[in-house]
Amino acid sequence: MAKMTRKDLLNKPDEFLTTTSTVMMWSKENPLRLAAITTIVVVLVVSVAGFYYWKSNRESTAMLAYIAAYNNSQMTLEVIENYPETKAGKLSRLRLAGQAYGQDEYTMALNHSREFINSWGHEDIFYWEGLLIMAASYMGLNTMDKAIPLLEECIAGSPVNIRDQALFYNAQAQAGLNKHDEARQSLMKISDAYQDLARISLAQLEESPGERTDAR
Repeated sequence: MAKMTRKDLLNKPDEFLTTTSTVMMWSKENPLRLAAITTIVVVLVVSVAGFYYWKSNRESTAMLAYIAAYNNSQMTLEVIENYPETKAGKLSRLRLAGQAYGQDEYTMALNHSREFINSWGHEDIFYWEGLLIMAASYMGLNTMDKAIPLLEECIAGSPVNIRDQALFYNAQAQAGLNKHDEARQSLMKISDAYQDLARISLAQLEESPGERTDAR
C-alpha cells in the first residue's frame, strides 16, 4: 500500500465542506421542499413540547385533587374518573382498596387492589401494599388458597416491613388451611423487630392447633 504524503492529505476533499456544499446547493434548488420540511420539524417540536407541558400540568392537578380528597371516598373516586391515567388516579384506586378493606368490603377491596396492580406497572412500596391488600381481601373472603401465592410473592420481593406483614398473614392463611407446620415456619421468619408478636402467635398456634385463624 502506497504511503500517503502530506500533499495528498492536503489535497484530500473535506467531507464536511463537501456535505455542506451539497446541502446548500439542494436548498437553493428546492426552496419549497426546504420550507415544507422546516415547517414539519417546527410543528413536531412544538407538539411534543406542548404534550409534555400538558401531561406535566395534568399530573400536578391530579395530585392536588388526590391530596384534597384524603379519606373522602367520593372525592377519591372522582380523581379516578377525571384523571385515570395519572399517578394520582392510580394511587386513588389503591386508597379505595384500603378503605374498602377497612370496612370489611372484601370484594370491593379485591377489585380495587387488582385494578391498581394491573395499572401501576412497577414494583415499589405502593405495588407491594396493593398486593398485600389483595391477599388480605382473599383471606377475608375465606379463600386462603388464593391469598397464599400473593403473600409468597410479597415475602420473596418486598421491603422488610411489608415482608413481615406478609409473613403474619401467610401464617394465618396456612393455619386456616390446617397447615400448621407451614404457619410456624412463616412466623419464625419474621424479623427481630416483630419477634415478640411472632412468639405470641406461635403460642396461640400451639394452644389451638385445630382452630381456624381469623384472616384479620
